[in-house]
Amino acid sequence: MDKKKVLVIDDEPAMHRLVQIILEVEGFQIVGMGGQEEARQPIAGGKPDLIILDIMMPEVSGFDILRMLKGDEETRDIPVIVLTVRNMEEDVRKAKSLGADIYMTKPFQPSDLVEAVHAALAAREG
Repeated sequence: MDKKKVLVIDDEPAMHRLVQIILEVEGFQIVGMGGQEEARQPIAGGKPDLIILDIMMPEVSGFDILRMLKGDEETRDIPVIVLTVRNMEEDVRKAKSLGADIYMTKPFQPSDLVEAVHAALAAREG
């Protein structure tokens, strides 16, 4: 069975590494380890099965990236988990209205992230 590919879009290298370690232990393959630039070419390293996206980044808002991903025929069906420090209800509503499948806040429990990844993938496959 092929490993599911997960693209992480977050400008914090430590967060990338943490997510990578958690998900690789669970059998996922992390593709692309960049920030906003990765979002502009999300299928360059092979179309991901799921995207984990931060909202707060220095050059472009994660909301804009989410809007771009969901507006593109190539990427609109890829499930997106928003993983951010922002926990305001308006941010949750905005992310969901733009097409985010799951909204999680940092800090998080590794088991919660793994559960969210499995849930988002299962919802798209089922």
